[in-house]
Amino acid sequence: MEAIADFIPPMPPRAAGAPSALGGLLRARRDVLSIFPADAYRRQVFTTRLPGRLILVANAPQVVREVFVTKHETYQRKARFLEDALKPVIGGSCFIASGEEWSERRDAISPPIHPSGIAQFHRAFVQAAETCAEAFAGATGPVDAAAAYAAAISHVLLLAVFGDAATPEEARLIAETFTAYQEEAEVVDLLALMGLPDLLGWWTKRRALRLAADIRTRVARLMDRVGPDGGTPLLKALRASPALTGEHLLDEVVMFLLAGAEGAAITLTWTTMLAALHPATADRMAAELPEDVSDLSALMALPFTRAVIQESMRLYPPVAVFARQATQPDRIRRWDIREGDLVLAVPWLLHRHETLWEAPNAFRPERFLGDAARQRPRFAYMPFGVGPRICAGAAFGMAEVTVFAAVLFRRFRFSLAPGFAPRPNCRLALRPKGGMMVTIGRR
Repeated sequence: MEAIADFIPPMPPRAAGAPSALGGLLRARRDVLSIFPADAYRRQVFTTRLPGRLILVANAPQVVREVFVTKHETYQRKARFLEDALKPVIGGSCFIASGEEWSERRDAISPPIHPSGIAQFHRAFVQAAETCAEAFAGATGPVDAAAAYAAAISHVLLLAVFGDAATPEEARLIAETFTAYQEEAEVVDLLALMGLPDLLGWWTKRRALRLAADIRTRVARLMDRVGPDGGTPLLKALRASPALTGEHLLDEVVMFLLAGAEGAAITLTWTTMLAALHPATADRMAAELPEDVSDLSALMALPFTRAVIQESMRLYPPVAVFARQATQPDRIRRWDIREGDLVLAVPWLLHRHETLWEAPNAFRPERFLGDAARQRPRFAYMPFGVGPRICAGAAFGMAEVTVFAAVLFRRFRFSLAPGFAPRPNCRLALRPKGGMMVTIGRR
């Protein structure tokens, strides 16, 4: 098959050289991607040292496997700065928990969203996608696709948990509040990284804390509305777990709603940008997509559309950095790791690594078709994470993104709004800075 001509989609400029440890952290507070110099896309391991702490980047598949799979017990705990950034909104949920607590919560949340049962959510996927399509059809000017998808995918998750008791307006408000929370949250906490107490954190983070409380209150009200015996089979399954009682149940529901919506909405946003900038891809997807979206298994078997989505997640992984802290001393290559040191895997680097991918910055969906997909090194592609802590909702996320693609890309042609330039920006997730402004026309 003839490959699509190389097209290099937007990416931030690379640092001229490796910044100092403190300088890199100050820049990372605004955008994590800005700290990586050109040689970071070639190296297998590199480090930086802070007072009292080493940060090591595992930047080769074999090192990623060693840290996140072979030595999972040593590196299962999320980095403290990530825990601090997310705990106000998702509490001690499975995303943050470690050890036995993580195992119990993972066992509780995984069965309801197991790949074998994804078809039960298909109605919610289609319902939210059709609502989004109606809004796009009525648009008379530029639309922020990032905000639209955040609200639409939040609607999917609310339908999956609460059924028709949840409305698109409630989904929009939760999505907007979480976007505001990400802007306010301290993503790279300098004091935490240096192992120092943050005595003034309550003051500097007060707006973020208010936004987090607002999200949790909205979700708690929905749970009260459906009552202790109401909601969908998913909510009933979570309630039935002895590990999820009281505030723990709210933690997991909020985590499911926000984490589940975030990755899918971001993937749709970047896929829409790629379709807007590369019309040949958009046309080929539109030709493959069926009018009838009632059969989820048929939609999941669309090879080119799926390849476009996978290539979108390669170029723009929703979670661009996975950060863990060592729970005991270890050694990686020639570096001694102490308890509390940080080890990172950076999909943004791995997915664009010059020794792992041909033309790594080019948009080539064919990488994920046929033999090419089977030749990819293991642990070179990790949009959902890797190892025991891989995202439990990966199949759910791929299904909802594919349904939205089938509904939207067959009906509409997207273009970037005049004068708008997409800017990838990584804080808690890899979102476009300032949204994704597009104009929408019917096919």
